[in-house]
Amino acid sequence: MPVPSPSRRGLLLAAGAALGAWSLTGCGVRWVAGEEPTPTAAAGPDDDARTRAVAETRDLLGLALPAAAAAAPLQQAASALVQTCTAHLRALGADAEEAVTATVTATATTGATTGATAADPAALLSRLATTAASALATATATGAGRTGAGTARLLASIAASRALLLDGLATATALPAPPVPAPTTSSSSPAGSPTAGPADEAGTAALQRALAGEHAAVHAYGLVTGRAGPERRAEAAADLDAHRVARDDLVDLLLARGAAPVEAAAGYDVEAATPQAAAALAAAVEERLAGVHADVVAASAPDRAAAAAALLRAARAARRWGSAVTAFPGMAELGEDGTALPRPSATTTSTATSTATGAP
Repeated sequence: MPVPSPSRRGLLLAAGAALGAWSLTGCGVRWVAGEEPTPTAAAGPDDDARTRAVAETRDLLGLALPAAAAAAPLQQAASALVQTCTAHLRALGADAEEAVTATVTATATTGATTGATAADPAALLSRLATTAASALATATATGAGRTGAGTARLLASIAASRALLLDGLATATALPAPPVPAPTTSSSSPAGSPTAGPADEAGTAALQRALAGEHAAVHAYGLVTGRAGPERRAEAAADLDAHRVARDDLVDLLLARGAAPVEAAAGYDVEAATPQAAAALAAAVEERLAGVHADVVAASAPDRAAAAAALLRAARAARRWGSAVTAFPGMAELGEDGTALPRPSATTTSTATSTATGAP
């Protein structure tokens, strides 16, 4: 039986329930983690990328609001999507309140005339997959379309967030999840050439931190595999293999840059006495890895595609193991509502990674 199109009042109620106590007053603050090109009169790649991301997010809202007015379990998954879209709009610098209000009005008006705004979870799944792929492509664009570091990092995080929402919606509706194509992961770093210049040095340093995180992950997953419940040991073993591959790939990349890859620590003071503790350790490891790979997206333009793909994998793995991060995987400085969190006192991402994995 088809789901009836919700009224404007129903959509407003759904939007209000989904957004909860979040404040929607005022415009968003354009989030930039790191320098961007000097603004000019003409729109540049960063402006174009953010404009496109805002349009795609509002498009997702148009599909999510009718679903948020539907019955459970679709309602719960769609409400999470509405919340996250609003957070993304804030981080992108858009007026979140105006976007939700305009989307509610447009959706209700369209439904009144065409009846085409009933909840459509299959269409929502498809749009999540395509917009996640679009954000990944924009974040990793090369040549004239290359964005600044802050925009690339934010868009890679938004892409990972949409993949998490896709997974959650597919589970809630028992529908197949469309794939999110990974960006092309070939690096343009010249093989065998040493680093040269501050940009290359920053990229190499970020890659070293990512490698340190993968070393720690290999150690941690060895423990997780032994401590996880029987039903999750194969999953943990598969993740362990994936991190070994990621570690080896980073070693090869650093050697190609002429850098000496950082070695694993002599030991890691980490414990996971129960299956629950093992799952929590795995989730923490993946959350921190999402952060170091997001740093590579920002710091090393030639390696953005590989780092964005690694961020996507880490975010999905973190969710499988129990992480609650949805809106901004890899961006610990942003809250789930899209506003900046207080900065920790001189704590680097690599230090956080060591803490999460028990490194000394």
